[in-house]
Amino acid sequence: MTVADSAFRLLAAFIAGGIVGLERQIHGRPAGLRTHILVSLGAAVAVIAGVHAEQVLPGISIDTGRIIAGIITGIGFLGAGTIVKYREGVGGLTTAACIWFVAMMGVLCGFAFYSLAGIATAAALLVLLVLDVLEDRLPLASYWKLTVKSDPKPLELFQGECSRILKARGLHVKSSTFRVSDSGIELNLVLRSKRRVTDFKAAELIGELSGVNSVRWANRSGEW
Repeated sequence: MTVADSAFRLLAAFIAGGIVGLERQIHGRPAGLRTHILVSLGAAVAVIAGVHAEQVLPGISIDTGRIIAGIITGIGFLGAGTIVKYREGVGGLTTAACIWFVAMMGVLCGFAFYSLAGIATAAALLVLLVLDVLEDRLPLASYWKLTVKSDPKPLELFQGECSRILKARGLHVKSSTFRVSDSGIELNLVLRSKRRVTDFKAAELIGELSGVNSVRWANRSGEW
């Protein structure tokens, strides 16, 4: 392997990582252009070093499979750093997947599999750009947690009032728990909607019920 060949492989890894990283940078994600380029370059360097070592050291056999396994393990720690657990859900999963992806692009470029790397990078852009728009238009189900605290009142009456409001807003109660004490009632509901909930009118209407002290509305799942 010549120096020019190695440089071309690194350039290909730079481009593949840069394309994905630019998309992440534009969307303001925690790992952007530089991170993705460095990950892709680092993976390519590891592969190139293994291939080159076999050429200059004929008596030594380099297991490239172990090199790839080491890259995957190392990227796992880096990707985990971009995943954040919010109160409303989990963020950073797509960015973590992108970091893992560009590492694999670096591996492909390190082995000079340029055609496969190009096709895979184009497919990644399709997922990130086109499917992102399509995903927003799909009637995806969403899950919510609703916690309502009220002054003492008949439990069945209170549950019935809440259920009627939720049903009218297209929300289905998946599960419910309650706690009754001398100070009042705490009702915890897990709700399912067949569409993305963009307004919280149901919570406002429940908050207007007689005796209700507080209403807390939280997303049970999500990806940012």
